[in-house]
Amino acid sequence: MPSSEFGTQLPIPPDGLTVASLISAKGAQLRFWIIQANEAAEKKVLKLSGTVDQQRTKLAEYYDLDLTVIPRAYEATAPTIDESIRECQWEDFVKLGAEWKSTLAAGGIFDLLTTPKSSSGHGPILSISGEADTIISEKPDEDASHVPPAPSHSIESLVTERQNQTLFKPVHRADNDQSPSSTAVNSTSHNNINIPRENTRQEAALLDDLSRDIEGLSRCEGLRDIIQQVESREVARTRDRYGPSDGRRGTADPSWSKYKNIVSKRERLYRILSEDFRGDKDRFFSFFTVPQMPKKRKRMVEDEERLRSFRKIVEAAPWCEADILLEHQKEQYYGPNGEFSELRWTEHWGSMNCWEVWREIKKERYQKSKSSA
Repeated sequence: MPSSEFGTQLPIPPDGLTVASLISAKGAQLRFWIIQANEAAEKKVLKLSGTVDQQRTKLAEYYDLDLTVIPRAYEATAPTIDESIRECQWEDFVKLGAEWKSTLAAGGIFDLLTTPKSSSGHGPILSISGEADTIISEKPDEDASHVPPAPSHSIESLVTERQNQTLFKPVHRADNDQSPSSTAVNSTSHNNINIPRENTRQEAALLDDLSRDIEGLSRCEGLRDIIQQVESREVARTRDRYGPSDGRRGTADPSWSKYKNIVSKRERLYRILSEDFRGDKDRFFSFFTVPQMPKKRKRMVEDEERLRSFRKIVEAAPWCEADILLEHQKEQYYGPNGEFSELRWTEHWGSMNCWEVWREIKKERYQKSKSSA
C-alpha cells in the first residue's frame, strides 16, 4: 500500500485535483483544496500560508503527485492472465447454465454434483434440481462482488450463486442410504445457513451500542461540556470502537458514516483549543463568550456565561483560515525575498493567534462554509 510522510496510507485527492489541474490552478483554487485536505483528514495537515508555488508543492507532496509528469490519456491494454482466467470461468458457468436449462426443459433431472458410479454405488450425492425456485429467496447476505454479474433470475445466475456460496438445503435422496459424504454436507449446510442470522443479530446489537454512545455524546451541547467529553476520552473511545481501524478505509462500523460528524466536530473544536489557543482554556472560553447585549428587562442575571455554540465555532474555522490567508498576502508582511515573513507578522500582531487576528481585522463571522462537514 503506498504511503507518505503524512500517514500510513496516501490520501485520495478530491474530485478535480489532478496533475494537470494542479499545475494550472491559481491561488483561490489551491486554498480551497488545502481546506478540503484538512477537512478530509479531520486535522490540519497543510497550512494555508505560503506563495502559490509553495501551496502547489504542498498539495503535490501530500497527494504524491509528480508535477514533472503529466499522465497521458488512458490506453487500452490486452487483458491480463487473471482477467482471461476469470473470463473463461464465466464462460464455463454460462455453458453449465445452458446445459441445466436444456435438461430441465426436456423433463430430465440435472445433477450438478455427482459421484461417478465406478467410485460409489450410492448414486447421486446431491441433487439440486428441485431447489432452483428457492435459491434466490434463501441466498445468505454474503459479499459476492468478486463474481461477474449475470442476468437476474436466469439459470446462469443460479449456477453462479450456487458455486459462489456453496450453501445447500438438507438433501432428500432418492434412496434411504446415508453415505458419510451426504451426512457431512447436511451438517455443513445447517451451520453455514445460521451464520448470516447470527451476524445480523451481532450487527443489530452493535448498532444499538453505537446509537446509545452517540446519544450520550449528543446530549452535551455546551462548550465546556464538550471539551470535558474530549478530555475524558469519551470521544476517543467512540472513534476507537466504531471508526476506521488505523484510519484505513472500509474498516469502520457500517453506521459510522451516519454519525462520524458528531465525533469529528468535537475533535476539531478541541484542536482549536489545543493548537490555536495552545491549551489556554481561560483565553479560549473568554474569546468565545458572547458579549452581553442590553435587553429591555427589569433584572439582568449577574455572572451569566453565554458561550458561543460549538457548532458555529467549528463551521467558522474555514472562514477564519481563508481570511487570515488573505491577510498574509498584504505587502507589509513580506520580507526582502518577496515571500511571507513570520517575523514581520509577529512584529505586527505579537502573540495574537489567528482567531484573535481575525476579530481584529473585522472579518469575524459565524456561518457555515461550503467546505464544512
